[in-house]
Amino acid sequence: MTKINAILVDDEINARENLRYLLNDFCSNVKILAEASNVKDAVLLIQKNKPDIVFLDIQMPQKNGFQLLEEFSEINFQIIFVTAYDNYAIKAFQVAAIDYLLKPIDVDLLKEAILKVENNIKNKISVNRYKLLKENNKKLAIPHKNDYVIVQIDNILCIEADRMYSKIYLLDDKTFLVSKKLSYYENLFLEDEKFIRAHRSWIININTIKTYSKKDKEVILKNGFKVPISKGHKDDFEKIFTNHL
Repeated sequence: MTKINAILVDDEINARENLRYLLNDFCSNVKILAEASNVKDAVLLIQKNKPDIVFLDIQMPQKNGFQLLEEFSEINFQIIFVTAYDNYAIKAFQVAAIDYLLKPIDVDLLKEAILKVENNIKNKISVNRYKLLKENNKKLAIPHKNDYVIVQIDNILCIEADRMYSKIYLLDDKTFLVSKKLSYYENLFLEDEKFIRAHRSWIININTIKTYSKKDKEVILKNGFKVPISKGHKDDFEKIFTNHL
């Protein structure tokens, strides 16, 4: 049995206690080296202890779990996200997470995740993939009928809210209606500044803007779409738009 050194990162003490209990009782090969309740402390503990695996919550005060990864130029530990929210799954795997566990944690799924970590250690599979993923064009899996369509994120023109759904428009004029709210995609692209909420009903890819009219408070995209810029989003939009010029 391969020994696995771990660090737990979660701002909720009850969540850490529950995970600690499950690991001690059902994953005896996992040794918990340290625990942290915030990103700042977690970064120091990871640098000091050099764990094999970090169990990482996503929603935390000040900085989230994805921002913790930004603190490292090289990721030499494996990542298992543990969260109460299911709307970060695609992004979690885009940053090469081993697994994504929802609270309350299912013991069988936890065991499966630990087995993946163990196999990676045995087979000496590199976990330093985050930097490579950041440098490459990211992809998004869009649910379509009974399958998924994989698209380059840079090819997304804009996303429009349609009640409980979202319409994803691509540069090649394809459109997909997805049963997820616009807020799902806002969270998904949280760290990608080329996507911005321009209006309560619109997220736009700032690199696809053809013209911006301050007078009419709207942008015209490469496909001719006219998207309004609402008063509440105008300042943030103009700041990011100017930085991309």
